[in-house]
Amino acid sequence: MQSDLPTSSQVATHSVGARPEVRAFWTGPQLSPYEELSLRSFIAGGARVLLYSPNRKLRVPEGVELVDAAEILSGEVHSFTFADGVRSPALHSDLFRYLAIQRHGGWYADLDIVLVAKEMPRSKVYLAWESEKLVNGAVMTFPATSPFISAAIEEAWKLLPEAGPGAPLSKRISIGPELVTRLAQDYALDLHVRPRSAAYEITYDEIPSLFDPSLRDELDERVSKSDFVHFWNEIWRRVRIPQNYGPPAGSFLDGLFQRFGMEFADDGRLSMDTISVWFQERNALDQLRWRLRTELLPRNALDEAIAQARGDRPRVIYSLAKELPRESNMTRTRIAMAPQNLRSFWHGETIGAYQLLCFRSFVERGHSVELFTFEPHLDLPGWITRRDAAEILPRERVLRHLPEHGKMAVNADLFRLALLHRLGGWWIDPDVVLLRSELPAADIWLSGPSEFGAISTAALKLPAAHPALTDALILAGSREDEMEDGGNAGGSLLTQTLATNRMMGALQSPGLVSPISWFDVARLFDPAQTVSVAKELDGKSFLDLHHEVWLRAGVPTFLGPPRGSFLDRLFQRHQLGLTFATEMEFGDVRRWFAHMYACLRAKNPMDGKLASAPARAASDA
Repeated sequence: MQSDLPTSSQVATHSVGARPEVRAFWTGPQLSPYEELSLRSFIAGGARVLLYSPNRKLRVPEGVELVDAAEILSGEVHSFTFADGVRSPALHSDLFRYLAIQRHGGWYADLDIVLVAKEMPRSKVYLAWESEKLVNGAVMTFPATSPFISAAIEEAWKLLPEAGPGAPLSKRISIGPELVTRLAQDYALDLHVRPRSAAYEITYDEIPSLFDPSLRDELDERVSKSDFVHFWNEIWRRVRIPQNYGPPAGSFLDGLFQRFGMEFADDGRLSMDTISVWFQERNALDQLRWRLRTELLPRNALDEAIAQARGDRPRVIYSLAKELPRESNMTRTRIAMAPQNLRSFWHGETIGAYQLLCFRSFVERGHSVELFTFEPHLDLPGWITRRDAAEILPRERVLRHLPEHGKMAVNADLFRLALLHRLGGWWIDPDVVLLRSELPAADIWLSGPSEFGAISTAALKLPAAHPALTDALILAGSREDEMEDGGNAGGSLLTQTLATNRMMGALQSPGLVSPISWFDVARLFDPAQTVSVAKELDGKSFLDLHHEVWLRAGVPTFLGPPRGSFLDRLFQRHQLGLTFATEMEFGDVRRWFAHMYACLRAKNPMDGKLASAPARAASDA
C-alpha cells in the first residue's frame, strides 16, 4: 500500500525499454473486476501501464504503476449528471486524456477498453469510428506535439462550463466523441481513422450480448480481428449493473476473464435472465419517458402513453413524490391518538422509494416527519417537511470531499448528535419502518445493545441538551478529522456516554428497533418467509431495514422487492403511487447477500459474529 503517489518522472526511473505506454485515469471506489480486466489486458499485451488517480490507497493489479492524477489535472472532478440523476466523471476523463497525451504522448485508454489483440497496434496515431457519424476517443494515441491534441484541449476548456450538472446529453458528448469527430475532420485525419470493427465492433446497444453464453462464439468470431473491445461503461452505470459481480459462466465476458487469469465463484456471478430483464425494462421505461416528456414515471404512465397515442388531450403528469394516493391505505391504518414529530437527515440529489416507504409508514399513522438536507432542489412529497440542515451544522462539517476515494463522506453521526442536542425529540434513520400506530411517549427512549455491542441510533428519543448528548457531541467533535469515510461512531459514542451517565439500565430491548438482525436482512426479501417474518414483527415498534447491508451487497434499490416478500407487503400497505421497472428475484438477492457475507468473513476470519451469517446465507443459496 502506498502512502504517497509518485509522479510519472519518479515512476520513469524503472527500466521500460521500448514498450508502448498506456495511460488511464480512475476516480471513485476501488477498481471492480471489470476495470482490473482492462488493465490486465494491456499488461498482457506488453504495454507499460500507468494509472492516474487521486486515491493514494487504490489497489491495482500487479505490473500497473499508480501515479498521482494531480500531475496532469488537479482540483475537483468535472462530472456530468444524466437526467435520471446518475453522475458520470466522463467530462473529467475526456479532458484528462487530452492533457496526458499532450504532456507524455502515447496511448490513453478508458478502463472499459480491453485489448483483445496480442499486442498494442504499432501506430503513432490511433482513432476509430464508433458509428457512421462519430469517432470515439475511448482508446487513442498521438504524439505529444500533435496539433490535434492542442486544439482538443483548447476547445475542451471552452466547452467544459456548459457541460456540467443539469446540461443536456448533447453537451456531454460535445467535449468527447463530438469534439474528436470534428477535429479529425478539421485536421484531415478522418480518412485515417480505423473502422468501427477495430475497437467498437460490439456496439452500445449490444451490451446484453456480452453476458449471453449462447452468443459467445459469435462474438469471439466478430472480434477475432479487432484490436480492442469497448464495454460502454456509461450504459452499465445507467442501467446500474453491479460490477462487483462476475458475468454468467460461459459468456463472452467470462471468456475474457479466463483469458487474463480471473475467476469467480458461482455465487459471485450475475445471471443472464436478470441482465435481460434489466435491459428490457430500461428500454421500455426510456420509451415511456420520451413519450411523456417526463423523467419520473407516475402510476398512470401507460394510460398517459395510450391517451397520447389515441390523440386524446394529454393530462397532467404528476411527480411520484408529490401526489401520492391516500384514499385506500388511510382507511386501513389506525391513526395515532398522540401524534409526535420525528426528524431525520438525507444527503443526495434524489431520495429513493425505500426511504419514502419508511417515512410514509410514520406519516400515514398521523405523525409528522421533518427531513433535514443540504440539497435545495431535493424533490420531496408534500407530506414531508423540508428543513435546512445548515440550521444545525455547516455543510463542510457534515459533508467532506475525499478526492483519494472519489466520493463525498457524510458524517451523519455528527449531524444526528448535533440535531438531538439542539432540538431534542425523536430521531429516525431513513431506513426505519414504523410497525404500530403509537410511538413511545417517554421523554427518553433508547434501545440496545445491538449485535455489535452499541445502542441503536436507528430510532431514539432524548431531550435537548441532555448530558449524554453533550458528552457524545464533545467526543465526536474531537474525532472529526479521524472520520474520513463517515464511519459509524454515533452508536458507540452514545453507548460510551450513556454508560458514563449511568443510563444503560434504561435501554429497551434491541428487538424493538431491529427485530430482524443485521445478519438476517435477506429474510425480508424471501417470499417463503413472509408469514414467519410478520409473526416475529407482531407487537414490535420499528423495523430497521439495515440499508448499510444493502449497500455492501450491491442490492439495486431502483428495483422493487421480490413479489410476495415482506418488503413487497410493506409497499402494498403504504402505497407510494409508483410502479417499479421490475422486481428483484430472490435467487439473485440471496446470492448477493451470500457473496457479501463471504467477503466479510474472508476479511475478518476471527470475527465470531460473521461466522454464522455467511454460512446461513450460503447454505440457502
